[in-house]
Amino acid sequence: MSRTIKTIAIRIASTSALAATAFTMVVANPASASPLTDGISATARAENGNGACAHGGYDGGPNQTNSCRGGVTAHAWCADFAGWVWSRNGVTGLASLDDRAASFMDYGKKYGTISSTPHVGDAVVYNYNGSNYADHVALVTAISGSTVTITGGNQGGKPGHVSTAPTTKWHVGERPWGQTISGYVSPAGSSTPSLPNPASLAEGTLVKSASSPSVKVMIKGAGLAVAGSDVTPDKYDLSKVVTIDDQAFRSLSSAPPSGTVVHDQAGGAERYVIIGDAALKIGGADWISGGYNTRADMGVPTSWLKAAAQRTVATGIVVMDQSGTDPSRYVMVAGSALHISATEWTANDYNEQTLMGVPAEWLKGAVAKPLQSGTVVMNQSGTDSSRYVMVGGTPVGISATEWTSVGFDQMSLMGVPGEWLGSAVTKQVANGTVVKDASGASASVYVMAGGVAAPLTNADFTGFGYDQRPLDGAPAAWLASAAAKAAPANGTMIKSLDNATVWEIVNGKKRAMAGSEFGAGKRSFDDVVGVGSAFIAKFPTA
Repeated sequence: MSRTIKTIAIRIASTSALAATAFTMVVANPASASPLTDGISATARAENGNGACAHGGYDGGPNQTNSCRGGVTAHAWCADFAGWVWSRNGVTGLASLDDRAASFMDYGKKYGTISSTPHVGDAVVYNYNGSNYADHVALVTAISGSTVTITGGNQGGKPGHVSTAPTTKWHVGERPWGQTISGYVSPAGSSTPSLPNPASLAEGTLVKSASSPSVKVMIKGAGLAVAGSDVTPDKYDLSKVVTIDDQAFRSLSSAPPSGTVVHDQAGGAERYVIIGDAALKIGGADWISGGYNTRADMGVPTSWLKAAAQRTVATGIVVMDQSGTDPSRYVMVAGSALHISATEWTANDYNEQTLMGVPAEWLKGAVAKPLQSGTVVMNQSGTDSSRYVMVGGTPVGISATEWTSVGFDQMSLMGVPGEWLGSAVTKQVANGTVVKDASGASASVYVMAGGVAAPLTNADFTGFGYDQRPLDGAPAAWLASAAAKAAPANGTMIKSLDNATVWEIVNGKKRAMAGSEFGAGKRSFDDVVGVGSAFIAKFPTA
């Protein structure tokens, strides 16, 4: 099975070992550009930043399985991605490919297309053992002088994603990213009918396939769906639709390359930058400071932009402030931007991933956004074997028993920077968070107040409006510990339904607060936690 590009699990093959294998290396001159190779390059590079589940998952030939299962990565998927790109461009003979990176060498042996010279559109195979195993496969997407640009899936740290990088170390036997290049495999040809290659069409061209009435608009090599409601306000002329091959139409990326600046084709002042398949709003100050004003500004379908603006940047994408004002680096996890320390930048291989510049204003919001409840996380470096689930903005520990009995092991496990995790676990769960046992073994409901889980009656639950809030499932062992704590943290303000008095907890005792303590520049009633009267009664009056 193929691995992420940083993983080396077998003996690295030498060039002499490769020479002794059964196939013949064919040395060829670099191929000139063609509709097939142009299409492969455009299709692959348009996927930059995407994870295993983009478009519902990647797979190409009939013997490849989908890279995504149940919304999470199904297996190592570099071969699935390369096969998917080839299939979207009508490459013949894809039945020779399966989920192994080595299957591309099988393809090359069958069709006589193995070479030591890269060509745009080729598969580049790493650490091939001469028979049935290779560590990785990616695609050649550009050649300029002595520089070869390579795009691959399942690259970077976990979870892997699609990324593109140039290298001058492209010869067989060289190790551009820690793995030895074993050879290049060219596609044997294309079964695509002689119809216009979408990669060669002008920006804004409307396209469709012969078998479908759906229409897409070409933007930076991608095909963005045009809804019926877009035609009039966006001024699309359906009399000028270009028919392209069915497979090419289906294979068009659904989003322009990351970094593309877009606006609503129907008009409006807002501008957005594409990162993965999400559209991030560019603030007024960012427009110039981030250099977005120097990029081509592309009009996109209204309905497509509305959907893209609601998406979150994929987990695992590494981002920075495009303006450079904030020198920090962050990794996206479930819509939140988590800070990467200088040590972890290299130790956890974040420096090996594509670094995406994002608007400063958007980034501040993503950094301030608590990691959503229910997200299961671990230390990305692996130095801490514990697993945690997010509850009220704080990661709380999952016991070994609950890891499997509650089903946490069936959820997506997100790697997060260790320094961020170490800091986050010391914080108390946000006041007002409503929690219950995640296993469902107990129907009791609690509200968090100063680090203590205060039990709620049915009357409390509805009277304080907690039934209108999300109910977070928490590990039973952690919840029992939180419920057993002696008293909330100093400064916690609480009140019950049957009494208007607001109490402040001070050293395990309660102090009645005066109305004059609240107001502008003072304490806020919004910070008062509603709890049961029995809970308040436990604490002596100060």
